[in-house]
Amino acid sequence: MKRSRRSKRKKNALILLAIVAAATIIVVSAIKNQNNQNIQSKPPASEYLKVEHIGSIGEFYNNNKTVNIKELGLRITALGGNATNIIITDLSTESEDYPYIQNLTMGESKDLDILLKSYTTSLNDEGVFPLELTIGCSEAMASDITIYLKPEDIKGPHY
Repeated sequence: MKRSRRSKRKKNALILLAIVAAATIIVVSAIKNQNNQNIQSKPPASEYLKVEHIGSIGEFYNNNKTVNIKELGLRITALGGNATNIIITDLSTESEDYPYIQNLTMGESKDLDILLKSYTTSLNDEGVFPLELTIGCSEAMASDITIYLKPEDIKGPHY
């Protein structure tokens, strides 16, 4: 008789352990799915924020077909809603800090002057200089974007 009670207890303990493990797996999976949906529901920053070139300083070379940008002027506008912790990366800046805006309300714009160590770009077929950067904020997924600098919007010596 004692053996059957012990084996019943062991069996019940194993069943209880299996139920707890299954419930834990279900809860963890639900949390992961919710987090993935939150991440996937964020729009790309390229749609949430508008980035415009407002003027730069650089040095022109190669019969004005190449420019080395030293100071980049950008205007950032929040289009998709309020934007917080806006950061621009993938630019070689003079400072160790990335260009950053703490907060923009929807429709608000802020101008940035970014000092660059160097960004060399060449005139494309449309007659503008492409410049690539990455921008992100708390409300949107970081996006790689290309802005186009018009030669007349860049001040500096010509060689």
